Amino acid sequence: MKVKLHTVLLVITMLSSVALGHSGRTDSIGCHNDRQRGGYHCHSGPLAGQSFSSKDAALRAMSSTTSTPSSSSEPDTPQPVPAAPTPPPAVPYDRDLYGGWIDADGDCQDTRQEVLIAESITPVQLDSRGCRVVIGTWFDPFTGQTFTNPGDLDIDHFIPLAEAHRSGADRWLPEHRRQFANDLSWPGSLIAVSASANRSKGDRDPAGWLPPNQEFHCEYVRAWVIAKGYWGLTMDDREREAVYSVLGQCESSTRGLAH
Repeated sequence: MKVKLHTVLLVITMLSSVALGHSGRTDSIGCHNDRQRGGYHCHSGPLAGQSFSSKDAALRAMSSTTSTPSSSSEPDTPQPVPAAPTPPPAVPYDRDLYGGWIDADGDCQDTRQEVLIAESITPVQLDSRGCRVVIGTWFDPFTGQTFTNPGDLDIDHFIPLAEAHRSGADRWLPEHRRQFANDLSWPGSLIAVSASANRSKGDRDPAGWLPPNQEFHCEYVRAWVIAKGYWGLTMDDREREAVYSVLGQCESSTRGLAH
């Protein structure tokens, strides 16, 4: 059965959901809002056993160290492909190291088509062979626009390949890099967005680029922190400072709404 998890709504819901207090359920980083004592408490993952004033505070703490994949006990929590126990020597970046789109399940629909099919908010129309998407409806959170022509869209590597390479993927095994470039197992890896927005983003991290749609900034930076942790990728000082800044604004805005 195909794994089709890449709906934009699922991305936003997963990353922005409010955890239930003491019900035994935790969110995507293994934590929940503690309704009895207040604050935000973590039971599993990299922040297990720690308490914070809010989810944004927890994400800032998570971004301040070299992140490692979450170990949440939820049965549907995706698990990244493990890196090699002894990583190979670093290699210079080359786009070819990550390969192109693949047809992992042999149904003639490559990774691009799989993402377009999964993220369309209306049933898609395929070509006569059933291999390529020709019509659908896609909401792009980067711009806040809706598209019906797949030719107007790129499939964005949420963590750009060159950025991943600078952040630790330079020491991954070849199969691990190809898995990253074509990952359909987790909705935070690939997303259909405006081609112009994706090309404007290039290989920049949040210190150099944020989506034109300012209403998506909080969700974008939260997703960035979680994606980096999921793949075990590092952050440099400038990147971390930018993440702190945006998350701090998000937390202040949330407090203002609460009052």
